[in-house]
Order: sequence, then C-alpha cells, then structure tokens
Amino acid sequence: MAKVKGAKVLNKAITRELADFGIKKAVCTDEYSYLFDKKMVTYKLTENTVEDKWFSEFIESRFGYEVRYPFIISLLHEVGHHKANDNIVGDIYDFCMAEKERISEEMINADDEEQKALEWEYFNLPDEIMATAWAVDYAKKHPKKVKKMWKNAVKALMNFYEKNNVLDDID
Repeated sequence: MAKVKGAKVLNKAITRELADFGIKKAVCTDEYSYLFDKKMVTYKLTENTVEDKWFSEFIESRFGYEVRYPFIISLLHEVGHHKANDNIVGDIYDFCMAEKERISEEMINADDEEQKALEWEYFNLPDEIMATAWAVDYAKKHPKKVKKMWKNAVKALMNFYEKNNVLDDID
C-alpha cells in the first residue's frame, strides 16, 4: 500500500477555510459528517458519485440553487449542522437518528431507484434540511466567499494530488 503524503497539510488547509464558522478541525475520511462534540468536519475527496449528484439535484429542486462547487456546498452543509445544532433537540433529534438508521438499513438491498428515493428521504430529515438550508443561504449571500473557498480548496487539493502522484495518471 502506498503511503499518502500531505494529508496533514490538506486537512489544515480545509480547516482554515472552515475556522471562521467555529469549526476546530477538518479531517479527510470516506464521508462528509459533523462531529458535534469535537466541532469537527470530516470530508471526502471523491466527488461526482451518485450520492453527490443526488445531493446537488436535491438542492436545485428544493432551493432553486445551482450547485457550482459541490465540494464546498458539502462542507458548508456540515457547517450548517454546527450552526443549527441547538435547533435539533429531544424528540426531533431522536426521530432523525431513528430514520437515518432505518434508511441505512434499507439502502443495503435497494436498487438504484430505491436508493435515490431513500437519499431524498434522508436529505429531507429535519436536521439535514436545516443544515442544507443554512449552506444554501450562506452560498447565496456570499458567492464571492464561496468561490474563494473553492479556489483555496482546489489549490490545497492539487498540492495533495501532486505529492501523491495522482496527476501523473490523468494524461
């Protein structure tokens, strides 16, 4: 297995982009998530997966916002969990967690059409819709900041890819 180089530098760069929102740390993993107790966002490097496409479709359909930078919108969505955390309490929180577990279990044997329907159910859960609404609202109000976040992220990502010889395979 090849050693991954520059992950700490990449994580620091993404953390810098999110610091003004109160996020303490960003770590590259295999999914996007927000860890409430640590004020930490996890993110993934793969984009253009079916789930990412469905998320962009959902945002365009529900909010009328064209997603130009899916990576940044996904990061902002996780920041939205941080910002909306106090609004999701008690029974609503319990409902969301139970539904996420149900959706996850149903995804296992679902075909593509069923998976998309389940993803959209997930996107419409109260905690998820609040986080997405926050992200879209921020992006609409601050398009220049979002574009700058994207440029900074691309610079950090390209540096990471170069260190790991990923770009050599793209020719």
